[in-house]
Amino acid sequence: MRASSLSEGRAWRLLLAIVVGGNLALALALAGAQSLGLASWPPATHPDTGGWRLLFSTGEFWRSLAFSAALTAVTLALALVLALLLYRALGAALERGVVARLLCLPLAVPGVAAGLIAFIMLGDSGVLSRLAHVFGWVKSPSDFPPLVYDADGRGILLTHLALVTPFFTLLFARLAAQLRLPALLEQARALGAAPGVAWRRVALPLLLRQSRPVILVYALALFGAYEVPLMIGGARPPLVSVAIAQAVSGYDLATRPYGYAMACLYLALVATGCGAATLVASRGDTHAR
Repeated sequence: MRASSLSEGRAWRLLLAIVVGGNLALALALAGAQSLGLASWPPATHPDTGGWRLLFSTGEFWRSLAFSAALTAVTLALALVLALLLYRALGAALERGVVARLLCLPLAVPGVAAGLIAFIMLGDSGVLSRLAHVFGWVKSPSDFPPLVYDADGRGILLTHLALVTPFFTLLFARLAAQLRLPALLEQARALGAAPGVAWRRVALPLLLRQSRPVILVYALALFGAYEVPLMIGGARPPLVSVAIAQAVSGYDLATRPYGYAMACLYLALVATGCGAATLVASRGDTHAR
């Protein structure tokens, strides 16, 4: 039975790798052809490398890539810390009841709706600025710190935090139930470990290791997020997904090969990062066994 289940698991992983790898290879081929002008009509008589030359001669793409990576890292780190704090504070209340239902609400909000809600809440004349004016924290709503179309991407960060933190909180609660974490912590305390030490040495490593695949998936989702940065982001440089979309769908046809070159390189970098992360994760699981 065990050998059969292992072979079925390998077969499903192989099928998933073929499907994902095939789609990625097709997307890379199409983006590469568009970046060289070979997929246009009428097709170019020879490859046009102007978009690739512009990509490597200017630093706009690399600045957008670095800013997207930095914002993703900060958002993910803050979301994990807040989720761990919420799980430790709420504990069993996360398994059922009003708290669990409230934390499920942000999971049903799509990106476009989240952008609209963020615009209503965080704008200069939004709900938070008016509440701050009512309580006397600012002299006028316009004095509220700019969180929409701000160059630092603070509105994007807060919006993504509101969407991601509840999910990680519920995930940690479910993983703790599967791992019987309360019993493990009780056993660690019975052996003489202080509550803080037991949490740091037992709960934290187990939760982070078990949630590592999900964290990786959400890191990729945040890194390539499009709707929220497009609707409320005024970051300079723009996030990489917005920069690619603006170059590809803009009115200036001359920028389209440059946009497709950015998309091609972005896909290649993401695929390389996913492969490296998967390899590291598989090696870590092998050592853990």
